[in-house]
Amino acid sequence: MSDIFREVEEDLRREELRKIWDKYGIYVVGLALGIVLLTAAVVGWRAYSLSEAEEASLAYEAALAEAEETPEAAAEKLAALAEESPAGYAALAQLRRAAALAEEGDRQGAISVYEQLASNSAAGEIIQELAQIKAASLLIGNASHDDIRLRLVGLTGEGKPWRNLARELLGLSAYEAGEYAEARSLFQEITRDNTATPGLRDRAHVMIALISPKMAAEALESSPPAGEPAAEEAPAEEAAPEPAAGESE
Repeated sequence: MSDIFREVEEDLRREELRKIWDKYGIYVVGLALGIVLLTAAVVGWRAYSLSEAEEASLAYEAALAEAEETPEAAAEKLAALAEESPAGYAALAQLRRAAALAEEGDRQGAISVYEQLASNSAAGEIIQELAQIKAASLLIGNASHDDIRLRLVGLTGEGKPWRNLARELLGLSAYEAGEYAEARSLFQEITRDNTATPGLRDRAHVMIALISPKMAAEALESSPPAGEPAAEEAPAEEAAPEPAAGESE
């Protein structure tokens, strides 16, 4: 008797499952198919991106090798590579192209490439800020200190990846402009920054040593010579004598 009830219960369960499948089965199949297609697309995209990155890496290395063999054509080769490569390698090619132009003596051309790269958000913030610093390094001595300050002051703050390079360049510009207090402050920031490289910190100490006597000389020039009396105050005007009693006005 119990077997009969069990068979009836199983038949009812199968019938219920069949109704559920008839109603929702198409959605289950669609969801499973969607998962399979999405997984295949992700895997395929990753494989394509990896292949593209490997090709770009090989092309970049080949361009650098060719640039070393024929330096006079380096800028042109790297410009072509920047046009064809993904964003990351294109930015690296532009950096190297600007350096090649500077080596050839085309300072203005190099500055132009650096400035284009600094304004290209696809290059990424780190590359953009490095390009700003590279451009400023070529302008020191040929641009006003105010211009250099405008370019670099935003890169000197805590947390900026190239802050100590920016401080050094801005400090050198201030030194050349005779802004010794500003220059010393920037070099002192470098010496206090634990992330500064030993070489950079050593250069900062040298600059502080050069600046200190100049600031002392300025202070000496602005102070009165020893033994010179202070300027005497002008005597107060004498009051007019009051008229004697009985005098007519």
